[in-house]
Amino acid sequence: MKLTVLVTLALVSLASAKDATSFILKERVPEPTEWIKRGPAPDSHVMRLNFGLKQRGIDQLETQLLDVSTPSSQNYGKYLTQAQADQFLQPAEQATSSVRRWLAEHGVEEDLAKRSPSGDWLSATLTVAKARSLLGDAQFNIYEHRSTGEQLVRTTEYSVPRDVTEHLDLVSPTTYFRQIRAHGSGAIFEPLEKDFKPVTGLQRISANQQASTNAQVAAGQPTSCNATRVTAQCLRDFYQTSDYKVQSTSNQIIGISGFLDEFANYADLQHYLVNERPEAAKANYKFDLVKLAGSNNSQADPGVEANLDVQTVAGIGFPIPSTYYSTAGSPPFKPDELTPTNTNEPYTTEFEYLIRQPDDKLPAILSTSYGDDEQTVPLSYQRRVCYEAAILGLRGTTVLFSSGDNGVGPDGKCVSNNGKNTRMFLPAFPASCPYVTTVGGTQNFAPERAVGPSFYGGGGFSNTWPQPVWQREAVDAYIASLNGEYDGLYNKKGRAYPDLSAQSLDFIISINGTFGRVSGTSASTPLTSGILALLNDKRLAEGKPKLGFLAPALYLGAGANGLNDITEGSNKGCDTDGFPAKKGWDAATGWGTPNFKKLSAVLG
Repeated sequence: MKLTVLVTLALVSLASAKDATSFILKERVPEPTEWIKRGPAPDSHVMRLNFGLKQRGIDQLETQLLDVSTPSSQNYGKYLTQAQADQFLQPAEQATSSVRRWLAEHGVEEDLAKRSPSGDWLSATLTVAKARSLLGDAQFNIYEHRSTGEQLVRTTEYSVPRDVTEHLDLVSPTTYFRQIRAHGSGAIFEPLEKDFKPVTGLQRISANQQASTNAQVAAGQPTSCNATRVTAQCLRDFYQTSDYKVQSTSNQIIGISGFLDEFANYADLQHYLVNERPEAAKANYKFDLVKLAGSNNSQADPGVEANLDVQTVAGIGFPIPSTYYSTAGSPPFKPDELTPTNTNEPYTTEFEYLIRQPDDKLPAILSTSYGDDEQTVPLSYQRRVCYEAAILGLRGTTVLFSSGDNGVGPDGKCVSNNGKNTRMFLPAFPASCPYVTTVGGTQNFAPERAVGPSFYGGGGFSNTWPQPVWQREAVDAYIASLNGEYDGLYNKKGRAYPDLSAQSLDFIISINGTFGRVSGTSASTPLTSGILALLNDKRLAEGKPKLGFLAPALYLGAGANGLNDITEGSNKGCDTDGFPAKKGWDAATGWGTPNFKKLSAVLG
């Protein structure tokens, strides 16, 4: 009898050990349609893997964020310090030891110099052969992008030991096939005549255009505005910031995100300011530069998106200082290189840097004009990005993302990527994240309307993120007003966006010393950032806190009363007319566009 018990215990022990070391699927994604598999990655190729450990404070993160972001809360504006916010990110001690033990068992040594300050990211350099063994025989292949020719080493699925998975959010880069793009209507720059100088926006246009402009001015459009050549002076007049005098240049920073080797050019900014903000040029206003993950911000290669962002922020927000965060992209795969490929993931690389900054170095506003199709971004990576955005909100940063330029989705391509090809609207990410404030696009001035038909601003409903409680009343009312239109094409219970909008068509910027026009929600987002920075300046001068995470103040506070409601147009896409703009919140323009004087009255 005693022997039987001992044998039974031994068998249970062996079974438990086997169960603990057995691999279970951690993540699987569909084969990406925009990437061509070129073949297996060589076993000897060296790569760097990052291991995202579960953060122990995430369950309380949303509650804390709403507590400091909702105007009616007694803790409104009582933002956390770096040390306080860090508590949400730290993993449990068991998580760190478990993951490190797993790595050691496979002969992989953690690169301690690359560990995040909070300890929630571990990093290691290893060969493809070792990565395959570590991740349950994950098959790493070389993939080439159909349009750009960019090559990446990725897998479509990986597994981890059963006793590790509960401590691990994700391993990257593994299943995320970057399709991040600038939301700049294709980032197309349309040069204007060489002698064009955008002093008023009314110069050098045809007689027919002048007659149309005159008619619009009579209807209420500012005299500085022309809808086909939108200048900084026009935007300042239209959104009523022209008369505001900035009271301090030392209490906040406007942050500008730069990805995809988009380089911001100092000479072009000066050329722009000489003509559009002469007082800024006279003061030698420049953006500061932070280079992340090996970026060089080459001045020989000015980017359309980068120049649009820094110039628009300067045109509106001067003299508030701005910083351009240039995050390097991933270079082409080179099988003969035995050095780690630059495998940073764009958003988390930038957010991790920002989270580590002391309070006086953290931007009060962060403007990001990039995004992906939501369904192409693995859920684990979405969560990581969203939670890091929430941490920035807890510290008082207003995180803005553009909504995209494809309406509810590109025509002819609106199907699920799960192998079923189900027809559906295609939301964008991080625009669909509930912890960011998302900016759509408008055009014209008398009246202002949802942008189109040059392009249509993104808007819709997340298939990943549930509808936040703070937007439920407004969004449910809008859905009811649709009377069942598009039922089945979108998720009625998903996070709805955009939250607000702004002008986004035919902005005049400078590239290589030449003026031209650029459009997109890539324009409306830095524009909104500049306006909100001015509002922050007013609040801080009066002893009030920064705006921080803005969305709850729009949906639950009086913030929407400071916006111009847009009721014309829609965001066409997916071979439909898209969601219509309506009174109140709508999925084409959100609550509307910023009116600085009205916002100052309700939020200032």
